Amino acid sequence: MSFVMSGMEYTPRTAFGRPVSAVPEPVPAPPRGLALDKWELLDTLTEAKAAFGLTHRDLNVLRALIGFHAGRELSADAAAPVVFASNRALCERLNGMPCSTMRRHLARLVEAGIVSRRDSPNGKRYARRAGGIVIRAFGFDLTPMLGLAPRIAEAAHQSRQAAEALACLRETVSLMRRDLEALATGLRGDQRGRAGELLDEVR
Repeated sequence: MSFVMSGMEYTPRTAFGRPVSAVPEPVPAPPRGLALDKWELLDTLTEAKAAFGLTHRDLNVLRALIGFHAGRELSADAAAPVVFASNRALCERLNGMPCSTMRRHLARLVEAGIVSRRDSPNGKRYARRAGGIVIRAFGFDLTPMLGLAPRIAEAAHQSRQAAEALACLRETVSLMRRDLEALATGLRGDQRGRAGELLDEVR
């Protein structure tokens, strides 16, 4: 079991009501000075979702979660971007998604290392304020997403390259099929039958 402490700040690495084995490996902290547009980072992650084992519905839940974070940027130099919206508020933003379904997608985001749980002593999400300013919050921390930004960008680049290669391959197959169809018109008997079989294989 490991902990993070800074002055009076104490962040346990275990999750409320869950065994230590259920806690995912920590993601490297983002380098100081790093600040990214949260929506652009989400768009990049959408391209890279396969590399992180995520689905569109997982990302819809992440989009709702990010929407509760004030400001457009995620910054390594700012206070931890902890979202403490209730399950009810999240489900309402997700157009009435069942709470059990929403929790399942949240769990997938945690398992993928995109967000982490910052649980309160009783497991509830809330923020402690002083003078109207949030001084401590319990909920879902978006910092891991920022820390994964380089990996997300690389995975998105590879995904785009794979998509381009597939598009080129489809174009090549289409051209080959066109040539086979043209050649087949000049054949007779068994040769034409064999050409037809080849056309069926590339369709």
